[in-house]
Amino acid sequence: MPDWKQVVNQRMAQLNLPVDSEEEVIAELAAHLAETYDAARAHGLMHDAAVALTLQEVRDWRVLANDISRAKLEDNLMTNRTRTLWLPAAANLLAAMLLLMMMQKLGVQPRLLWVNAIEGKFALVFYFPWLIALPFFGAAGAYLSRLAQGGTFARLTAGLSPALVLIALICLIFPWGLLVDGLSLYRLVLFAGGLLTWGVLPACALLIGALPFLRGSRPSKILIGENNHA
Repeated sequence: MPDWKQVVNQRMAQLNLPVDSEEEVIAELAAHLAETYDAARAHGLMHDAAVALTLQEVRDWRVLANDISRAKLEDNLMTNRTRTLWLPAAANLLAAMLLLMMMQKLGVQPRLLWVNAIEGKFALVFYFPWLIALPFFGAAGAYLSRLAQGGTFARLTAGLSPALVLIALICLIFPWGLLVDGLSLYRLVLFAGGLLTWGVLPACALLIGALPFLRGSRPSKILIGENNHA
């Protein structure tokens, strides 16, 4: 069987692929050609015919190499986004919600502020012990993202994730309530109050903790690679 890695390497020599992905691209193409060649031989083709058929698989080496490089870049971006954003945000959200559940289980009572509205009273619920703890969660989420070399947006989102999820839930529930009960000033005020106590205030508390970890630039992989090759 031909040395497909050498065959691919010869054809890729003039394509100027990025150094950090060249070996992976060559390995991917060589493996694909080897599978095609083995399949051709298994169907009874002689060596020369199998080689010719295999090489016909690649109509344009540059296009194929670019496609593989693009696919690997997308995979790397997805992996990087998961590491720098989704995992820190999920950990922060889970920890903050577990603390709130524990406080409720232990009987920690919220402070209620009754507000008069046209159609009646409603209570603004303030879990002050939970709000006091939220800066630590904001700091933890942003720190974990920075530790994974996340950018400013990823750090901020990871730090604010508990409040962002609560705001999203409130905004999803509110339209459903309007469909069921209809629009009224009372429900608008109720929505604004819930958004304040469960969205805006938690976001401000989380932001206080996250702010110190939004500074500082992450190391550039391109510069690191250039220094290694220098």
